[in-house]
Amino acid sequence: MFLKKRPKNEERLDRVARLYLAYKFFGALYFSYPIFYEFASQTITPIQVGLFFSVIGICGFFAEIPTGIIADKRSRKFSGLFGISMLVIAPLVIYFGHTFSAYLIAAVFYGLGRAFLNGALDSLVYDHKNVDKLAYRKVNAHEITFGQAGILVGAACGGLLFSVSHSAPFIADAVTGVICFILIACMQEQHKVDYVKAKTSHSRHFLQSIKYLVATPYLRRIVLVGVIFSVMLGMCIQFVNEAAMIEQGFKPTARGFLISGAGIVTLIILNLFLLKMLRSDKARIIYLGCGAAAAYLSMSSGLMPLFLFGYLLWCCLNATSSFIRVMLQDRIPSSHRSTILSSFKSLAVLIGLGASTGTGLLVQWAHTPRAAYIVFAGITTIIILPCVFWLVHHLHQQTN
Repeated sequence: MFLKKRPKNEERLDRVARLYLAYKFFGALYFSYPIFYEFASQTITPIQVGLFFSVIGICGFFAEIPTGIIADKRSRKFSGLFGISMLVIAPLVIYFGHTFSAYLIAAVFYGLGRAFLNGALDSLVYDHKNVDKLAYRKVNAHEITFGQAGILVGAACGGLLFSVSHSAPFIADAVTGVICFILIACMQEQHKVDYVKAKTSHSRHFLQSIKYLVATPYLRRIVLVGVIFSVMLGMCIQFVNEAAMIEQGFKPTARGFLISGAGIVTLIILNLFLLKMLRSDKARIIYLGCGAAAAYLSMSSGLMPLFLFGYLLWCCLNATSSFIRVMLQDRIPSSHRSTILSSFKSLAVLIGLGASTGTGLLVQWAHTPRAAYIVFAGITTIIILPCVFWLVHHLHQQTN
């Protein structure tokens, strides 16, 4: 099936799309995900865990814009290869160092690696000469499925690997990074006929990208919602969810199976309902805003059934967070695409710099991760929901 002969005009698109989707699967295999907080807390404090993620944010923040410019002006494929190389090294530094200094060194690699990858491969596929907007949305829908499949496989195996050997999840993370490097190396970077190569200076290119990012009221609100939404998702991915599971009494293996089980249910919900129902931007915006409020309120209750319900809803939101990226992609010029996406990520990183440490302090002060969920629910209600109502009204006026 993979090698099935296709017409020439479709063959190259199929190859790029398949390689990209395979990268999304292997790139989501974070075997250390369900055990990271427990492993790290053996040596460092919750505040230091927060500082670790803050360093990732600082490095990513300073690297995002330069790496986006490099991707636009030089090569998006080169940017992806360089970024994944750094992500191969990071988990090995954490395990073999296992000191706060080692965590800080690994944080530098994580920050730089993610910065080089952010927006590069998305832009490569979106601007491929055989990919139009409709085709990219289909790729994005498959990307969600492949990414979730990778998360659940990694989570299910991560807890088991940790039970066998504490080094296994980190070594497995490095191996999957090597596989991703090979997949990216096989991608072909070929632009559309109307693609215009960036020719201005680095500084002018950056300023133009910022202008494009906030060119309209619609884009400004999408950026605001997307930035806050991604920061809160990031805080939960990094350690709040795991801390909540530990508080609920889940052991490493149980946490791995809980994450993978939620991933399986999420895949079923996505493919049977959500991806079929959420086809319009209006529906997607309502779903993201109202879903976030419901998820964080449920997880803040401390009750096991509500926590599990909120966690499942959160998994669906996390899986479909790329909806915001697609909304941005459709409204920005290809010549500045990687830099614009990097600028968008930089805004999220800038807010996340203090959020990581602040979340760690909050969890340590309150002695419960539920405090973080309460704060996230308040932010969603006060900031995100009003923007959601404005965006829906704006889209409704455009369609009438």
